[in-house]
Amino acid sequence: MMSSLPAIVRQLARFLGEGEPDAERAAALACLATEEGHVCADLDLDAGWGPWAAEMDAAARAAFRTRLPRLSIVGGAEDWTPLVWDGRRLYLRRYWDYEQRVAADLISRSAEAEAPLAALEERLAEHFADAGQRHAARVALTRRLALISGGPGTGKTHTLARIIGLLRTDRPELRIALAAPTGKAAARMGEALQAAGVTLAEGAKTIHRLLGVRGDGGFWHDRDRPLAVDVLVVDEASMIDLSLMAHLLDALPRQARLILLGDRDQLAAVEAGAVFADLCDNPRLAGCVALLTTNFRFGAQSGIGRLAERLRQGDAEGALALLTAGGDDLVWTTRGDGRALVDAAREGYRDYLAGVAEGRAPDELFTRFDGFRVLCAHREEAEVINRALSGDMLLPPPGAPIMVLRNDPLLRVFNGDIGLLLNDPADGRRKVAFPGETMRWIPLNRLPEWAPAWAMTVHKAQGSEFARVLLALPAAVSPVATRELVYTGVTRAKRSVLLWTSEAVLRAATERRSMRMSGLRERLA
Repeated sequence: MMSSLPAIVRQLARFLGEGEPDAERAAALACLATEEGHVCADLDLDAGWGPWAAEMDAAARAAFRTRLPRLSIVGGAEDWTPLVWDGRRLYLRRYWDYEQRVAADLISRSAEAEAPLAALEERLAEHFADAGQRHAARVALTRRLALISGGPGTGKTHTLARIIGLLRTDRPELRIALAAPTGKAAARMGEALQAAGVTLAEGAKTIHRLLGVRGDGGFWHDRDRPLAVDVLVVDEASMIDLSLMAHLLDALPRQARLILLGDRDQLAAVEAGAVFADLCDNPRLAGCVALLTTNFRFGAQSGIGRLAERLRQGDAEGALALLTAGGDDLVWTTRGDGRALVDAAREGYRDYLAGVAEGRAPDELFTRFDGFRVLCAHREEAEVINRALSGDMLLPPPGAPIMVLRNDPLLRVFNGDIGLLLNDPADGRRKVAFPGETMRWIPLNRLPEWAPAWAMTVHKAQGSEFARVLLALPAAVSPVATRELVYTGVTRAKRSVLLWTSEAVLRAATERRSMRMSGLRERLA
């Protein structure tokens, strides 16, 4: 059974288990869970048993659970063992600690109220016509913790801009910081707020840049060196994993206000945990939660908006009916062979590639490039498309999109950042251009690990929006294709979606919910 596990899980299990079969199995269960995005192995669920679920009946499972507390590598909250067993869930101690820290901080923060602004209700009525946005502002202005969830087009940025305006009107001295999990999401947040008339001393940053990444991979800001902020606003909060949330809360002063914005129906973070969804669904935090439901981007007849709602509800029949009817903004193509998908991708980038050939300005090329994107459920399919569009050249062709895969604080590029390989106007040499307040040009050979980005996974596209999206689901039913993945992919599009899938795959994906094992909801109860 161990031979079927990922190599890193096998190695850790053997190292921790030291040859004792039960200990190796316990370590493998905890390690495999975090490798698959869970915080722990919940042994009340089949999923918690990993590959042993099929071979261990109820009696064998009960016997193993009885033996667990007696293992030398397993302990409780106060022990110094590598694994923690709480009677139901098996954790790597690091993740147990993260979960405890997040729960304790948010319980404390959620209990704190802020002094209401003068004539609050009158001012809310003046600034917000929508009841949902009005409630979100009320929560953010009266609580030390606010969780604002809404899909694309529900006015999260509009609401935030007015919240910041009201705060600064009464207390202009407030130190307000803006952050997001990725550089793209931070840039979009800053641009949207600036367009709404909000200017702050410092623009939006990635969470890693806000906390300050040290050379050893840790963060400069922590409990001993807290952030100098009074209000912290974090966008795209669904992308924050448990570890990053723990470090962020550690660095946030106890008296600071925290506003988290996101979409609880989107994909969870790539790493362990589904923190934002767990928080939004927790009864203890209900007074801190505001849900935005009115969609101002997609009208009642919008195919994208209606499809997103069917997906969110898990209504496979409704989703298929919409796709069958089609429309200007909704096209469904039954999967053909891989060459047809590559041809569709190449056609989608025709306008961008024409701009590259014509030598258009970098700003215009970024606009054209963001006019279309290929999103895939599987990384392997994205890689096939990237190889095909990059050609057989040893170096990427002019105009190639380059995605950074590893943080480099010195170059100020971070995992997920995308640049374009263009000629630098300053010296005519081909470099990778990264957008920002000013265009930054970095030679390709100076970048950390990177990959072409003609196509990307839906996970990598979180926090981004594109005019048109080609969403390619797997050729066969796959556990990777879930309701949340399809919903996230569809809602990256502002104007139109081309969905490349079979009926069977879409039906299965719509009916399959993504599930992350954790104990955070219970810790918050």
